[in-house]
This record gives sequence, structure tokens and C-alpha cells, in this order.
Amino acid sequence: MEQEYTLEVIPDWSSQLDPSQASYSQTSVFRDSVRPSNRSLRRLRSLHSKNGHHPSVESTGGAFLDPELTIEEMQRFRNDKRRLRELPIAMGDKRRLREKWNTVSLSSWETWKLGHSKSLKKFREESSLVISWLNLWKGSLHEIEGRFGTGIQSYFTFLRFLVFLNLTAFLLIGSFVLLPTLYADNMKLKEIEVRNQSYTECTKYQPLPKGLLPIYLYILDLVSGTGFMELSYMFYGYYRFGIIQIYTYNIPLAYLLTMLLYFLLCLLWIVKRAVNGVKQEWMHDKDYHTKLSAKVFAAWDSCIKETEMAKFKQQDISNDLKINLEEEMCRKRKAERTKKEKALLYFVRFNLNVVIMILLTGAFFSIYHAIRISQGKMHDNNKLGFVKEFTIQYLPSIVINFSNLLLPFIFGIITRYEDYPPNTEINLLLMRSVFLRMANLSMLVFSLWQQITCSDDRNKEDCKHCGYNKKYQCWESKIGQEMYKLMLFDFLRIISVTYCIELPRKFITEHISFKLLKNWGRQRFLIPDNVLDIVLGQTVVWIGMFYSPLLPLLNCVKYFIVFYIKKQSLYVYCHPGKRIFRASTSKIFFQLVLLIGLVIACIPVIYNLVMVHPSRACGPFRNYNTAWAIIPEAVTSLPATPRKILNFMLSELFVLLLTTVLCVVLTACVSLVRYNRRTIAQLKQHLILAGRDKRYLVKTLGAQSPASRTGAFQWSTSENDEGDTMLTAELEPMDSGTYTQENN
Repeated sequence: MEQEYTLEVIPDWSSQLDPSQASYSQTSVFRDSVRPSNRSLRRLRSLHSKNGHHPSVESTGGAFLDPELTIEEMQRFRNDKRRLRELPIAMGDKRRLREKWNTVSLSSWETWKLGHSKSLKKFREESSLVISWLNLWKGSLHEIEGRFGTGIQSYFTFLRFLVFLNLTAFLLIGSFVLLPTLYADNMKLKEIEVRNQSYTECTKYQPLPKGLLPIYLYILDLVSGTGFMELSYMFYGYYRFGIIQIYTYNIPLAYLLTMLLYFLLCLLWIVKRAVNGVKQEWMHDKDYHTKLSAKVFAAWDSCIKETEMAKFKQQDISNDLKINLEEEMCRKRKAERTKKEKALLYFVRFNLNVVIMILLTGAFFSIYHAIRISQGKMHDNNKLGFVKEFTIQYLPSIVINFSNLLLPFIFGIITRYEDYPPNTEINLLLMRSVFLRMANLSMLVFSLWQQITCSDDRNKEDCKHCGYNKKYQCWESKIGQEMYKLMLFDFLRIISVTYCIELPRKFITEHISFKLLKNWGRQRFLIPDNVLDIVLGQTVVWIGMFYSPLLPLLNCVKYFIVFYIKKQSLYVYCHPGKRIFRASTSKIFFQLVLLIGLVIACIPVIYNLVMVHPSRACGPFRNYNTAWAIIPEAVTSLPATPRKILNFMLSELFVLLLTTVLCVVLTACVSLVRYNRRTIAQLKQHLILAGRDKRYLVKTLGAQSPASRTGAFQWSTSENDEGDTMLTAELEPMDSGTYTQENN
């Protein structure tokens, strides 16, 4: 019996000129009984029909290309803007394309355009190279990623992002507020005068004590922001200049608009990074997982030449495999739970959440009373010693940091008994910890606001005349001082934990043979705690930067030092955490937590701008009922046309039109997202069908053909775990397009 197999050799398009240069890029083997599925045939016919081709059934199997279609693609590549090395074609085709491009005669305009394009591309490459030199900690981040995985690396990347965020704030404030104030100070320009002289008792402001003072008070002023520090560029009270008449520059207006512009910039920047993280997380859809075999056999970077970098890459792949295996085990354990086990688990989770709420309530109560004690003894602390005064000044900061240090540790123990998957456990711990930190900070701000505005008793004698508590003659600087102390104490806490807890713990576990201490082990580098620490610090800066404009500069220096402290802690003193999680998931949560911190920071700042009377004794807004009142005044001073435009933008009609346009754009975006999802699902299904067709084709050929190595074909078979036969054919160039096999 004779069976004939048709071998279609599809030559390269350029082989029509010279047959000796033919490259056998696509080869297909068919029998009449071995055909792809009808669904695949219809799909391939539709793809070819869009390009004006109607191939035969033989030319559609296995998604092989038609020679004419290849010619069209090559013609399209000639007009491609990419470099020749980036085109997805064979090396021989690239050589022939280069020869064709070199032989084509160009006009003067085309020659100038081509040269201009090359020069522009070279300029962009050199510019990107220069910018890459400014990429802070690039080598360190790459080393951390290879050694400890992308999860820990994402923490340090996030820390770098916060450094740039604070640096941006300092550049904005320095350019639009600090430099004009320095100019006005050096030129001895006129300061803002109090318009209403009836509030004389509210305009008395003298933070510097008179007489000879002990040296420890100067140290206390330095670390608490009082005394000589209160009358420096660091705090709100120093900015006392109005309009610079020479340049008609309004410093108070610039002060307010710069702060609002920075908050808007932070919002857009954080949302952009969060959206990028969502795009990465979308690739890890639960219905479409990358096989472990692909990670094992295709994840290696063959460009690595150094031994150290090869070790980093090996550890990186190992961490990625651990993540996938741990997630798979959690999904399997969840699927095997019975109804009784689920009910018991939900009961345990409910009781544990009740315990957490009790702990949070106790923390809030402690912070509230710490604020009252600290503010109540504010006027008597000069009679005390240095230690007592320092303790009273920093009592709220001590209570807040102690709560932030102790309760997350308890939360971590509780979360282990709730039996969540690794990523869910990390996210839940993050949510609880961020709620704790943000709520503690909110309680601090609320307590200060209550003391300043006398919201608990507005009939107090101290609150009747000034519109605020007259004991706080410059209450904005007082809020700035509290945020300043929180930032400094947080920095001291990071240093103390690293060198007073982690370092001795490492020394004890390595040099003392006591078994109990050996089992204690070295400190774990816990990403949730470290992330929330820096997010809390950034939230403190956002709240305090309006009242302490140079606070972002100090925070930038602080995070710059913290990067090296944490890097040393990770490399020398700590072990990576037992829980490993994806960088994409962590990035989304980092940005989400930071966004929550930004919202929490904006609420009290905006409320004080709009509702609370500014201090009459200090600051650029001393003559306004609210800080926001300077905006309508500035608008009225504009010419008629800009004023009409701004009034229209603030009208109800403009808001209605803007809302309508945004709704239309949002609807279009939602429709586009749904369409893209359907397209992605179809493409995934196409990949699955193409894989099934190829497996069916090779399996059928292997079943009907003996394992022979005759002529140009050399077959090798292997059985996979599912029992499918996998075949490989080594093809040699042939003179004829037909191969005949005799089978008796």
C-alpha cells in the first residue's frame, strides 16, 4: 500500500530571483485524513480574506504563510520606522532589504528627511543614556531584585519614588515661595501689616524667650521646632511678606497655589503608577497562567556573562517558582474545604476581627490623652528638666510610634490563624496596619484641631476674641512642629530598631550557642511593616508641608539615608520574609496605600484653608478670614476677559458640561475596555485552538507512521504526562516537493 504525503516547501520571496538562495522557512505535511478543525479553517480563511487572498485548503493547515502574503509583508517592512535589526524577519531577508535600501535613489528632500530622522534618533538615544545615569540606585535595585526577588525590590523602588516625590515638592516650594521670600528679606521689603487693629491681644507673637537660657533649651528647640527654629524658613510663621511691587509677585497667592499644585501633581503621579501596576496584574489573570515549564526552560537570560549576576538571576527564578507553587497550594487547600470547615473558619475570623477592633480603640484612646497632657503642660515645661521636657514634647510621637510598632506585630500573629492565601494575607495585614497608622495620625490631627478651635467648648474665654484659641498665637506653626517632631522621631526609631534590635539579635543568634536563642533566629525583613512606615512618614509630610514648607526637603534626606540603612539591614542583619509575593501585586497596594495617605492628608489641610481663621500674628494670610479668601481677591484683580473665563469655569453650566463630557469619555473608555477584553479572550482561544491543531496533526502522523529515519525526515517521539505523543521532524532541503513512503 502506498501513501503519499505532500511536502509544501514555501521559498523566500527573494528566491524568485536566484533559486540557489531559497530558504525553506515554512514546511507543512498533510494527508487527506489529517486536517485542522473546521473552526481553525474558518478563522484562517477570514484572516487571509482580509488581505485579499483565498488560499486552498492545503495552504491553510498549521497557519502557514502564502508566498504572496510574505512579499506584502516584506514590502511593508521596507516602509517600517524601526531599525533593521528590530524587524521580525530572517537574517538573510534583512541583508537583502539593506541591499535594496542602499541601491534606491533618493531625492534631496528624502535624503534630508532621512538624515534628520537619524540625527533625531541619535539625539534621543544619547539623551536617554544621560537620563539613565540619573536613575538613582539602579545597580543596587537590580542586585536586590536578583538576590531577594521582585517583591523586596519593589519596596526599595517605592522608596526611591518617594525621594523624587519629596524632591519635586522642594523644587516647587523653593522656586515659587522660598526664593521670593529670600529676595524680599534681603531687600528689606515691607512686611504684611495687620489691617484690623482691634485684635491687639491676638497679634502678640514672641516665641523667643528672653534672658539667659540653659544650653539644653537650644537643643530642645532644635529637635522640637520651637524657639529660634520657629522663626526660621522652616515654619509657616516666618513667611510674612506680601506682594513684591517691583515684579507684582504675590507671595501669599504663590504660597497657596504651589501647595495645591503639588497635591494635584501627587494625585496624578500616584494614579499613573497605580494604573501601570494594574496592567501588570492583569497579566496574572486567574484563567490564564504561565506554565511552570515555561519559567524553568525559557526564563533564563542568555545575555548574562558574569558569575555573580548569574547567581542573582538563578535566585530570581527560584523566588518566582516559589510564588507560583505557594499560590497553587492555597487554591488547592481552599477547594478541598467542607462546609463545616468553612463555617468554623468564618467564626474564627469574626472573633479575631473583634479583638483587632478592641486593640484599635485602645490605641486611639491613648493618643487622645497623650495630646491633652502634652498640650496642657505646654506653658509650664520651662520649669522642668531636659528629660521631662523632652518627654512631654514628644509624648504624642512616642505613643503613636509605640502603637505602630506593637499592634502590627499582633496583627501579623492574628492573620496567620485566618488561613488566607499568601497575597490575601499580605494585603489584609497591609489594610489593617495602614488603617491603624492613618487612624492614629488622624486622631493626632483631630486632637490638635480641637485644642486650637475650641470645638469642645466654644464659650471658653481664650476662644472668644481671635476666632481660635489665643494660647496658640501662631497655630499653623504649632501643627508644623508636631509633624516635624513626628518625622524626626520616626527617623530615630528606624535607626534604633536597626542598630539596637536587629544588630544585637544577629550577634546573639550567631555567637551564642544557647538553643532557645538559636531558634529565635535573625530578624525578618517584613515588607508590609517597612512600606507602611514610609507611607506614614510621607503622609506626615503632606499634612505638615503647608505649615512647614521645608519639611519635604528633610524628608527627602531622611528617605535617602533610610535606603542605605534598610539595604544594610536586609543584607547583613535580616533574612527575607517567609512570605514571598508578586511585585505587580505589591506595586498596586503600595500606590493604593499611598493614595489613601494623600486623601487623609488633604482633608484636614483643605478644611483649615476653607473654614478655620488664619493666625492674626503670623503668616502670609493674617489679614484674611480664611486662607482661601485670597483666591477671590486675586480673581477680582484680573482683567475683564480672564475674570469672565474663570467665572464661567466656576459656574454651574460649566460643571454640567464638564460632567457630561466626562461621562461620555468614561462610557467610551468602558466600551473600549470591554472590547479589548473580548479580543484578548478570542486571541487566547485562538492560541488554544492552534495548539490543539498542531498536537492533533503531529499525534496522528506519529500514530500512522513508524519511527523511521528515511530520507530527509528524522522522527523522535516522547510521551508527556498526559499520554500525548510529541514528535519532532528534522527537515533537510529537497529537490522535489513530494515525499513517498512505502508501507507494506
